[in-house]
Amino acid sequence: AKKRLQSLINVLLKSICSSGRPLLFALDDLQWADAFVVDATADFVLNYVPDSSGVSGEMRRGGIFIAGAFQSNEVRESNYLIQRVKSMKECRRANVTMLPIDELPIVDVNKLVSAKLCLQWRHTKKLAELVHTKTRGNPFFVKQFLKSII
Repeated sequence: AKKRLQSLINVLLKSICSSGRPLLFALDDLQWADAFVVDATADFVLNYVPDSSGVSGEMRRGGIFIAGAFQSNEVRESNYLIQRVKSMKECRRANVTMLPIDELPIVDVNKLVSAKLCLQWRHTKKLAELVHTKTRGNPFFVKQFLKSII
């Protein structure tokens, strides 16, 4: 049943992806994804049939951009997700780029607080320190915390 579902997903995605009408496929919280989701995504990426030849004869894949997000602090190097991402990167059939998003430094949190309150940085430094302490600099939590207090 899993193979059939995976095959149907591949057919669906291939049928709606084209260079002229690209598709953005966003997967969030992949740190909690089971092996089937990780495998299905990786297999699609690795087996996606090239749709055209480039000027120099190289094959290009068009029409789909897959963005996957996961919390690196919840995934170890030995995790299955990380291993599959590495295998996709190594096979070179797809462009795989890792963009780590680390915690915001206090200076950047202060800039956000300052902008939100329309005050100069020197006036918001203490509040920014509190926000940074409460959120540990997590960009999402900083934004949510600021929404809740302002």
